[in-house]
Amino acid sequence: MSRMLACSLACSLACWGCGAAPGPGVELLHRADDAAARLEDLLLTPYRARHPGLQVVQHNVALSQAEYRRLLLTATADDALPDVFQLDDVDVPALVDRGEALDLAPYLSRVGVDLARYNPEVLAVFRRGAALYALPRGYTPVMVAYNRDLLDRAAVAYPPDDWTWDDFLRMAQQLTRDRDGDGRVDQWGVAFDRRPAFWLSWIWAGGGDVLCADGRRASGCLDAPATIAALRWYRDLVTRWGVAPPPHDQGTAGVEIARLFAAGRVAFMTVGHDAVRELRAAVAAGRLRVGFAPIPHRAGVPPATVLWAWGYAVPARALRRRAAVELAADLTDSLPDAARGDAGLELPAVTTAAQDVASADTLGWEAAFLRAAAHGRPAWAARVAQWREVEAELAALMDRVTVGGADPPRAARAAARELDRLLGTTR
Repeated sequence: MSRMLACSLACSLACWGCGAAPGPGVELLHRADDAAARLEDLLLTPYRARHPGLQVVQHNVALSQAEYRRLLLTATADDALPDVFQLDDVDVPALVDRGEALDLAPYLSRVGVDLARYNPEVLAVFRRGAALYALPRGYTPVMVAYNRDLLDRAAVAYPPDDWTWDDFLRMAQQLTRDRDGDGRVDQWGVAFDRRPAFWLSWIWAGGGDVLCADGRRASGCLDAPATIAALRWYRDLVTRWGVAPPPHDQGTAGVEIARLFAAGRVAFMTVGHDAVRELRAAVAAGRLRVGFAPIPHRAGVPPATVLWAWGYAVPARALRRRAAVELAADLTDSLPDAARGDAGLELPAVTTAAQDVASADTLGWEAAFLRAAAHGRPAWAARVAQWREVEAELAALMDRVTVGGADPPRAARAAARELDRLLGTTR
């Protein structure tokens, strides 16, 4: 998004309510398409009914996560953040470190919030010591979606929850085929995803990691034997075993992978919960039969996956603090969370709501997400302020070892040194 567009959106934020009816009001900003925004507007009904003299204005923006972040930072600089705004985990360090998000902890008892209702791993994303900077709304573990029709045709059993890399590779090889007999593969076992947000779970499930426990260095972790072995194994899906098509460009990877999956040309793809709505529609139309499984793990290594989360926050300089905190609390209670879960938007952060949604889901997808989430931990993005720069270096590393044919140990060592420099460990 250009600086001009960011400024334009920030100006819109500053002018919200300028032409509205007189009287106090609260404004809500979240990242959503029109369908999700209509649901959110419906979820505002109880709050509006309890506050008949209070104007509540919802504003949704259909932006990518990176564009939304630029909007937030521009609005922050112009002191134009709305009363309640969606805070993605990747934006927590930037806004919290700048003192732009209100610590909600002192207000929670006044608005009747019991923090025990939230998934503790998701709640931890927005905590800093005793302070809490957003109320969790939704989250997702990274998962594997599979095309049931392709597995059935190949007489391949659906993957169990505790499957290993050996199981996965064997299935992917069975599902990689030349269907029209022209000597070229036209159905692959898996779509190779170059985006770090999706391949990081595979590294964790292999016993490796890209940063060390303190999040301040990469040397000794990104270049550790377990991480290098995981990088090599993931790369080999394309370069050695040929069970994945050549990787797509970073910017179009999500769209292209979804297209191949929908066309029945790949059997497995790595996804988050944001894939559920579109896949539900395809299943309802009879175009696909789909299942979900956790990320497979290396034998001898515990299962693991990345949890991505988002919540509702209040600006530190908010004038209507009680009304804003109450609105954030209302929108992250069990009923709104369940409604979003039923709509397929996200896994509810309220534990009972997530369980209810899973129980009501006849496809069994939500239960699969919940089981996978039990092995998840928050993304590095929620803790590392320089994550965007780290992510760019990790994307470049994957490109070097896959597309460029670089030696994984040497490439990982060079990337680790560069990340140490970015994180301030070395100069």
